[in-house]
Amino acid sequence: MSTGPRVTVAFVWIYHGVFPKLLGPHPDELAMNMATGMSHEQAHAVAMLGGIGEVIFGLGVLILWRQRWPLVLSAVAMAVLLAFVIGYYPVVLTAAFNPVTTNIGVLALSLVAYSLRPQSTLR
Repeated sequence: MSTGPRVTVAFVWIYHGVFPKLLGPHPDELAMNMATGMSHEQAHAVAMLGGIGEVIFGLGVLILWRQRWPLVLSAVAMAVLLAFVIGYYPVVLTAAFNPVTTNIGVLALSLVAYSLRPQSTLR
């Protein structure tokens, strides 16, 4: 069993929680949130909460390494978050580093990691 895909999925969640959100937040994070009608202050708070959630989720992918469901949740979250961007902030879809490639890549990698982890058996 290879742990590389799972570790990479966790890394992406943690990285995206820390750098564009918790250590910023990055102006694009704020702009996406504000596109939904939030004030700057609300967008900042949502970015911080999102960053905390992403770090916790990434750590959960690692800590729950025997469980497959976090990988399914990761794949679903990537699809939902991409749909959010398409609906609320499509201007970033053609940017140099964009959510299309990131989200689809992480979605696919989550499914690869899922397929590499055998279903747990009760003993």
